[in-house]
Amino acid sequence: MYNEEKDDLKIWLLNNITDLLVDEETKPEERKILLNAKHQLESGESANYVCNLIRVGLDPLSWQSKLSKNVTKFHQAIVSAARPVSHQAGAVGGAALGVAFSNIIAK
Repeated sequence: MYNEEKDDLKIWLLNNITDLLVDEETKPEERKILLNAKHQLESGESANYVCNLIRVGLDPLSWQSKLSKNVTKFHQAIVSAARPVSHQAGAVGGAALGVAFSNIIAK
C-alpha cells in the first residue's frame, strides 16, 4: 500500500540529514547520529522509527546545549512535530507522528 505522507517524511528526513552531513558546522557526535539515521532510512526502516532514533541520539546533546545551530533547528522541527503524540504509545502513536510531520513537510 502506498502511503504518500510516510514517503514525504522519509524524503524530508533524507534531505535534511544529507544537508546536515555536509554542513561544516555539524559536530562529529551529531554526524554519527545523523549518518546512522540515514543508513536506517536507506535500508528500509520506517521514517517514524528513524525520527525516534534521532530523538534518542540528539535529545541529550540538546539538553546540554551542545547542538550546532542547524542541527538544533532540525531537532526542534522533529520535537515540535512529535509533541502532540509524545504521551501515546505503539502503532497509534507512530501513525499520529506521521500525521504530525505532515505540517512541517508542507512548509
